[in-house]
Amino acid sequence: MTAMLQIVPVAAETLSTRARAPWPVLEGGRSEAADPIAAVLQGIGKVVKFNRNAQVFNEGDPARHVYKVISGAVRTCRVLMDGRRQIADFYLPGDFFGLDWQSEHGFTAEAIADAVVVSYPRAQLEAAAESEPALQKLLMNLLAKGLSATQNHVVMLGRQTAQERLAWFLLRIMQRSDDNPNLDLPMSRLDIADYLGLTIETVSRGISQFKRNQLIAVSGAHQVVLKDVEALESLASGEGEL
Repeated sequence: MTAMLQIVPVAAETLSTRARAPWPVLEGGRSEAADPIAAVLQGIGKVVKFNRNAQVFNEGDPARHVYKVISGAVRTCRVLMDGRRQIADFYLPGDFFGLDWQSEHGFTAEAIADAVVVSYPRAQLEAAAESEPALQKLLMNLLAKGLSATQNHVVMLGRQTAQERLAWFLLRIMQRSDDNPNLDLPMSRLDIADYLGLTIETVSRGISQFKRNQLIAVSGAHQVVLKDVEALESLASGEGEL
């Protein structure tokens, strides 16, 4: 699929309020203009807009850019020979993606919904990191974070039951949302199923069961409220049951 995208200057005033700050806000609310990492990123980044389901990059493409989600969401996935899809991870606003260990991307990246990302040339990032230790540390942290997420995903797929997987997923999204139990899930139930290694029917049954047991409340197609976080944590760890 050809990506429907639009590249605009990184300082474009046309971006929405939500998408106008591609660089993290420093602790304490300080402007990041004086931060050397932010200066590097702002100098080389380009804002790119992708339509829903458009591909950011394909599996096997040269890994020439690193990306950061500003608005919307992105999934990385691989389609098997028999047509089944395995989703590797979801990336929400503030998340970096596309920094692969090797020279080629191991997965395809697609916009879950209309998305705005910042694209950073990898060669320029690596060159800047040679003289900026803080940037080098950031890149290494991103690689380590990706490896840790992959390891946790493997354990989840290999050892957890369907209910445990679903509870684990909801808790992980909460943790990535500053521990806010009011979740906005941009991904579809099919996306969730392909991430958890389940069928969409199993995911739907699990959500319904969580609702009946008052672990969660569902409002609309993509809003979920975690009502009993402790019970979900117990379930995800294998210590609880419904």
